[in-house]
Amino acid sequence: MKAMIIGSGIAGLSAAIALRKAGLQVVVYERAPRLTEVGAGISLWSNALRALDKLGVGAIIRERIEPLRRSEFRGKNGFLVAASFPASQLEQALGYRPVIGMLHRAELVESLAGCLPTDVARYGYEALAVRDTGEQVEVEFANGHREVSDLVIGADGIHSKVRSLLLDSSPPRYCGYTCFRGVTTRPYSIEPGYLGEWWGRGCRLGITTLSNDRVYWWATINAPQNLRVEDKRTWICDQFRGWAEPIPELLSSTPDVAFFQNDIIDRAPNRNWYKGRCLLIGDAAHPTTPNLGQGGCLAIEDAACLYSLFSNSSSLHDILPEFVKLRYARTAAVNRDSNRLGKTGQWSGKIACLLRDTIVKQALPIIGVRQLLKHARNVDRFLVD
Repeated sequence: MKAMIIGSGIAGLSAAIALRKAGLQVVVYERAPRLTEVGAGISLWSNALRALDKLGVGAIIRERIEPLRRSEFRGKNGFLVAASFPASQLEQALGYRPVIGMLHRAELVESLAGCLPTDVARYGYEALAVRDTGEQVEVEFANGHREVSDLVIGADGIHSKVRSLLLDSSPPRYCGYTCFRGVTTRPYSIEPGYLGEWWGRGCRLGITTLSNDRVYWWATINAPQNLRVEDKRTWICDQFRGWAEPIPELLSSTPDVAFFQNDIIDRAPNRNWYKGRCLLIGDAAHPTTPNLGQGGCLAIEDAACLYSLFSNSSSLHDILPEFVKLRYARTAAVNRDSNRLGKTGQWSGKIACLLRDTIVKQALPIIGVRQLLKHARNVDRFLVD
C-alpha cells in the first residue's frame, strides 16, 4: 500500500516513520522549500516518549532532551503559588522516567527526519487539489506535479489544506490571547530541568530549560485577534515590566531574531477526521491550545496508533473509522481541559485572580500530582501491547 503524507512537521514525520515500520510505501510532501521549524521549545510528556519507543525511535529523541527535574507555579511578584513538584515524585506516581523531556522543536523535527531515508520527504510541494476516485487518491500540487496513492494523510497543521479541501473549511476559533515565544541563554538563577509558570492578571509566562544551557520561554497576553507587534522585544518587556526576576532578564536577553508571535487558536472537538481514503491527524484533526503541553504529544500518539492499526490490518475501510474511535475521546478531553486551563490562567479581574491563586495554592499540593499527570497516563493498548 502506498501512502502520501501532506506536511512534514511532527505529525507528518512521525506518521511516516510509523507507516514505513508497518510496511507501507510512504512519501511526504511539504509546501516549505526545506525542512524547517519555528524557533521554540516543546515538552514531550511520557505518553509521547512511550509512543516514540513504540515506533523504535525513542532512544534517538532522548539523546537531545533535557529531563524535567522540578516544576512549580509562581505569581508575577515571585511568590510561590503552588509548591514545587520534584521529578522523582512525579516519576514514582507515573512509574515511568522521564515524566517530561524538553527540547527545541527544530531539534525534534530534525531528529524525526533523520529516522527516514532522505528521499521520503519532498519539499516545495503545496497541495492544491485532492481527488478521491474510490480506488485511489490523486493530489495535485502548485508546481504542476501530480501523485496517486492508496491513502492520503493530512498532517498539515491547524490550517490544513487537506481539511479545507475535503471536510471543513471553517476557520479555527480564537481563544482570546496571543503568545510570544523565545529562546535565550539560561541564566544562573534557573537550574537545568526547571519547568515553571508565572501567572499575572490577563497574562502568563512559562519557562522551560533546554539542553546546552538554553531557556525556552513563552508569554500569553489577552489581546484582540491578529494583533501584530513590530518591535516585539520592547513591547513584551513593557508588558512584563515590574515582574520578578528572572522574567525581565529572560526577555531582555533574547535576541531580536528569536522572538516569535502567534495567536492561540484551536477547534471544538469533532469526529470529522476522514473521508474516503483521506485521513487527518495531529493539529489537522484535533488541534488544542498549548496550555497542557500535549499538542505535539498527541500527534506522536496518532502515529503510534496508525502503526498498530496498519500492522494488524490492511483494510482502510476498517482502519480509518477505528482510528477515530480510538483517538477521539482522548484528544477531545485534552482539548477541553487545555482550553479551560487557558481561560483560567488568563483571568484579568483582581478579585478573580486572587481567588484563583488562593484555590490553586490550597488545592494543588493535595491533587497536584494527579492533575499534572492526568494526560500523561495514556495506557491505550497501542502503546503498551
